[in-house]
Amino acid sequence: MKDETISDVLFLSEKRRQILLYLLEGPKTIDDIKSYLNSKSSPLMVQIKILTRNFLIQEKNGVFSLTSLGEYTVREMKDILEMVTVFDKNPEYWGEVELEVFPAYLLSRIGELGEAELCYPDKAHIFDRARPIEKSLKSAVSLIEISSIFHREYVTDYVELAERNVSISFIFSQEVIDRLEKDFPESYHIYMKLENVRIFICPEIKLASCMVTDKMISLSLFTKKGNFYNHDLISYNNSAILWGMDLFHHFRSLSMIHNLQ
Repeated sequence: MKDETISDVLFLSEKRRQILLYLLEGPKTIDDIKSYLNSKSSPLMVQIKILTRNFLIQEKNGVFSLTSLGEYTVREMKDILEMVTVFDKNPEYWGEVELEVFPAYLLSRIGELGEAELCYPDKAHIFDRARPIEKSLKSAVSLIEISSIFHREYVTDYVELAERNVSISFIFSQEVIDRLEKDFPESYHIYMKLENVRIFICPEIKLASCMVTDKMISLSLFTKKGNFYNHDLISYNNSAILWGMDLFHHFRSLSMIHNLQ
């Protein structure tokens, strides 16, 4: 008679989690599972029996697979584990920043950021972006940026990219647009005349900035007190880039295109 709960089964054994996540890829034989986990049959079968009696996996003709309940549960577990992994990497940072800037459906997928590194510029370049950003920009073939703060790159590196015919989409706050137009009219008019550059205005940008290229994503957030410390949370994972694209589409839905008056 079973006396464990589903949460016990999922979270009290690393080996069980590994089996479930492996089966999420598709049905496997016992030899497949043994090889993947580098485990002997006897201890492995103990865990498989627990998973079977809790209706998470099933066996047919020597092939193990997730049940419908198992597949749904494991997908949810995977999202939670990925989220915890992201938060565990920089717990103080995530504890200080404002997370409500993200729509709920993207916050629940924040684990897709994966191996994100928190980068700060060195003291000699305290107002610049971190060097991995500069390096990535040089080889970018596409660029999107969401921002409520003004970066100096908007009138230097980004202008060069625009003139190289890189596809660029900006979503700016009105304040950023106003400063660009007033203080840097030459750069502003370069953007406005190029067909490969689109500029949108969004009144609802509560994060500092988010940049996504074809190779990386960088994210900068305000603290809960509204302070900003120059930093970039950087990830090169494909899942993180797709997450950043979805964040762009969210803000795009709240924006209007900016045209010359």
